[in-house]
Amino acid sequence: MPSMARLAIILTLIYALLWALGPLLTDMGVWDSKPDYYGLPLWFWLSCILTPLFFIMGLFYLFGRGGHKE
Repeated sequence: MPSMARLAIILTLIYALLWALGPLLTDMGVWDSKPDYYGLPLWFWLSCILTPLFFIMGLFYLFGRGGHKE
């Protein structure tokens, strides 16, 4: 499987995991004492902030090691 396709699949799985973790951990009571982090719910930080950062780091990794051939 080409590196770009593999990276896309991995990033999709990471996104799904981070997206699901926020509500699941909050419902389990793991973060009951502090439901909002800097005024935003945990799922926002996991799915809207961390996932794009993982995507950017993955692209830097892919292009940095010469995995993309033009």
